[in-house]
This record gives sequence, structure tokens and C-alpha cells, in this order.
Amino acid sequence: MAAARQSFGLFSRNFSLLSRSAVRPLRGDVANGPGQNMPFQTKNKFRLVVTMFGAASFAFSLPFVMVVYQMRKNST
Repeated sequence: MAAARQSFGLFSRNFSLLSRSAVRPLRGDVANGPGQNMPFQTKNKFRLVVTMFGAASFAFSLPFVMVVYQMRKNST
């Protein structure tokens, strides 16, 4: 039983070392700073306003579009 515990300990130690060495290089590639971690640009204010307005309009209109679709589907 002790040998089984020791062998699992070796596997877990090697896995732990492998996972840490695999993740470490990914941490340094991320640009830090205000606006650098967002999925859209914040430098161009007009583009930001158009993008935000478009996303909000699309999200707000979805329930109404779904209601119209359901009403047309049920009327036929």
C-alpha cells in the first residue's frame, strides 16, 4: 500500500511541475493597463460609441423579434 502511495506521489509531483512550467510562459504575454484587456478598442471614441450602441440595440431588440416570430408562427 505504501508503494502505491509513493508512486501516485511521484506522478502528481511530475504533473504539478509540468503544469506549472506549461502555464508560466503564458502569463507574461498579456498586456496590462487600462483598456488593454477588453475585447474592443477604446482609443477611437466614435468607433466605441457605434459599437456600444449597436450591441445595446441588438440586445434590446432580441425579445421583440422573438415575440414577432412566435406570433407569426402561431397565426399560420
